[in-house]
Amino acid sequence: MHNEVSILPQEQSTVKILLCHHKQAPYVKNECFVPIHVGKEISKVSLDYCIGDNTGDNISAKNKSWCELTALYWAWKNLDADYYGLMHYRRYLHFKQDDNNFYIINQISETEIENGGWDAENITRFCSQYDIITAPIWGIHPVGANHHLMTGYDFYAKEHYSKDLDIVIEIIKEKYPQFYFSLLDTLANKHCFFGNIAIMKKKYFHEYCDFIFGVLSEAEKKIDISSYDSYQYRIWGFIAERLTNCYVIYAKNQYPTLKSTTLGITFGVFDKPTYNTKAILAHKSPTTKTQVNEPINICMSFDDNYAAHGDAVITSMIQNAHPQQPIHIYILHDEKLSNKNKKIIQQAENKNIRIHYIKINKKLFNSLPLNREYISLNTYYRLTIQNLLPDNIEKIIYLDSDIIVYGNIAELWQESLGNMCVGAVLDEGGILQARRLSLPDTNYFNAGVMIFNLAQIRKEFKNVFVNYFENYYKYKEIITLQDQDILNITFSKKTKIIPLRWNINSRMLEYNDLEYKYSIKDAEDALRNIGIIHYTDQKKPWRYSCNHPFRSLYWKYRLKGHYKQFSLHELLVWGVSKASIKVSQNHVSFKLGKLQINMNKELIRKTLHLLKIKY
Repeated sequence: MHNEVSILPQEQSTVKILLCHHKQAPYVKNECFVPIHVGKEISKVSLDYCIGDNTGDNISAKNKSWCELTALYWAWKNLDADYYGLMHYRRYLHFKQDDNNFYIINQISETEIENGGWDAENITRFCSQYDIITAPIWGIHPVGANHHLMTGYDFYAKEHYSKDLDIVIEIIKEKYPQFYFSLLDTLANKHCFFGNIAIMKKKYFHEYCDFIFGVLSEAEKKIDISSYDSYQYRIWGFIAERLTNCYVIYAKNQYPTLKSTTLGITFGVFDKPTYNTKAILAHKSPTTKTQVNEPINICMSFDDNYAAHGDAVITSMIQNAHPQQPIHIYILHDEKLSNKNKKIIQQAENKNIRIHYIKINKKLFNSLPLNREYISLNTYYRLTIQNLLPDNIEKIIYLDSDIIVYGNIAELWQESLGNMCVGAVLDEGGILQARRLSLPDTNYFNAGVMIFNLAQIRKEFKNVFVNYFENYYKYKEIITLQDQDILNITFSKKTKIIPLRWNINSRMLEYNDLEYKYSIKDAEDALRNIGIIHYTDQKKPWRYSCNHPFRSLYWKYRLKGHYKQFSLHELLVWGVSKASIKVSQNHVSFKLGKLQINMNKELIRKTLHLLKIKY
């Protein structure tokens, strides 16, 4: 009977959890965890630690559209076990306690295996207490827009093609009516688990597979996906996520004594470029040979809080340019940039360098959001560039104030945009951001360094400032990255992607758990010829906790700049910047030469709070 209570049997249950791999990656393998090469039938790589999904009764050749389901199908048809499960090479259930948390790891060692509870004995014990175990139940929302919960149906319609889901709904209504109300429940719900990650006792697993493969096989006959791009081509994996949730809701209703739970999920291991910080800094090649005859136009915007950082940007740019290169710098500001700071920054002027201050009416931007603590209203002022500068200025480079220019800015100036309106670098999490905004491609860029083709913008837009605000109000609920989102929406089809070296984001230097379009090789090539380092997110080199590998570059140019008086806070951070910093969950380790100090994070936070210093 289906309503029996699961208990640990006298003979230990067999648990087989398939870990889907499509490329070489760290893995766990034991009596319960079975790495499986999905799509092996059509794969060009060899994964000798995996079994293949192309033996026996299989659909391995359909992996491009069926995704992880080729492993699920193989288990259903070829594997005998008491419990069946599915996970991914970067998504492991956390077998420690029932929870909805997530964890990030950057390696798989004995420590991670212990922390995740991934030994066979523990997994078997845990599974034997339940009939169904799933990944965490989380809110359904666009990436980063946690506030904007959506129904399962609306989210699918936003991310994919609702017509396909409508066909599946009709199939279930007609041929699998016992699941129909559970499906409606699923699609009306604003919470679910993702990734088809679940473990089920044998009887439920087989019923589940009968259901989803029956439905999807029928849908495959009715839906033409030949014109879909590589992302939308993964249709059956996406629809299966909804059907897996549907089955779990159905099973809970059908079998009142069924025991189910959720487990937290561990994400990792992620890719990281190989590079040597010391070697890069020690062997920088001269970059001051390139010179252009025309003035290079630069735009920046900052207030008193960022004035010293803006000065470091200007100093680094001038010192790495040709000494005879004309550069005109336009600083957009409001009353929060004092005359005192203006005069200090003005000291950068010489016969080739000119600095112009342009006052902004900040009331224009009062309705726009500021949802990062390190973001000020100044970030939006670039949206007025085309209106404030004379028509004879046809091109300008915009620079954030949390960057260091390490290459010759003339080389960036020479990047041809053709008939594109802007030029920019791919963002460190661009694929996810593009999906959040439903952009037509995945060329989502980082707005910290941009070339504005003002002539083309004026030609193509009657008033682009109006377009910016129209796009903001249209996408208001899912805009999370301020002006960067607005610019990406506005110029989604008019952007030239420029080399990665001109905006090396923080996550490009480390393990990155976001989805991005550039390759690890692209990042490594960029690091061999750095143009601009961008201290994105919280990795600000003027903070104690910053462990950015190139934080010393900021201080190099900060000390060469025009702010000669340093606060105690700045002196302490500068001293710390010379040390090697490692940040763990509870401690910060500072190593300077042979001296090493380990300090408790909480103690540091309390001390800095008393001193009114940002951690």
